[in-house]
Parts: sequence; structure tokens; C-alpha cells
Amino acid sequence: MKKTVLSGFGFPAGLVAGVIGITVLVPIPFGYINLILLALFGSILYVTRTWHDRAFYLVCAGEPLVIGCGAVNLWAGLFIVWMLAGIVCPAMGIPVSASEKNFFLLFCCATFFIAMIIQASNHVLIPLIILCAGTALILTLKAVRDYQLKKQYSGESI
Repeated sequence: MKKTVLSGFGFPAGLVAGVIGITVLVPIPFGYINLILLALFGSILYVTRTWHDRAFYLVCAGEPLVIGCGAVNLWAGLFIVWMLAGIVCPAMGIPVSASEKNFFLLFCCATFFIAMIIQASNHVLIPLIILCAGTALILTLKAVRDYQLKKQYSGESI
């Protein structure tokens, strides 16, 4: 029982360590804002622990922290995204099986390669356009497939 309870603290502990490390190692004039945003996220994490739609509030509270840390360093922002995703996934009931944990690792790898492209191009616009085009393609294929399934199971021919 204790192992199950303690396993839920890995990503929040990583988030706290990451934000404090970013604040200490990369001194910027407004570095304290990341600590304030961390406190805001921690309070939302605590307050919403029994709420049904907790994941939405966690994402909304975590995004300013991602932006704040990402303004310091691209890799710091990416690390915070990974920790935030690791916190939100259990709130949604996602990492239950090994295959779902593999999808989380796939997400981490994909975002790492996107960040590498952004870092190498030293510009966000071109990778963002490519990412948006890929997302639009995936959503279009999904919409077509959903339409085909609806037609198939409604008894009409395609």
C-alpha cells in the first residue's frame, strides 16, 4: 500500500526539483516568478485532488509554469512539460498498463525531437508550421475514418 501511495510523488517531486534547479542555476531578474507559479500549481494540485475534472485544472495551472521555465531555457520548458504530463496522466487514469507507459515515453521522445528541431533551426515558425500540418493531417484522417465507421455501422454503403 505504501509503495502505491509513494509512487504518485515522483513527477511532482521532479517538477519541484526542476523548477528550483532552474531558478538557482540560471539566475534571471524575474526568476522568482517561476517559484510563485510553482506554488500556484502546487496549490491547485492539492485543492483538486478529489475533483472529477482535475486534469483540466492541472493543465491550466501548469501551462504558465511551462511558459515561465521555457522562457529561461527551451530544455527547461521541455522538462517541465514532461513533468506536467506525468502529473496529469494519472489524473486522467492513463498510465495503467505498460503499453500506456510506452505511449508516454513516445510522447517524451517526440517532444524531444521537436525541441531539437526548434533548437537547431533557432526559429519556432517553421517547426510550428510542420507540427500544425502534421496535426491537421492526423485529425483529417481520423475524421474520415470516423465518418467511414459511422456509415458502415449505420447500414449505408460508402
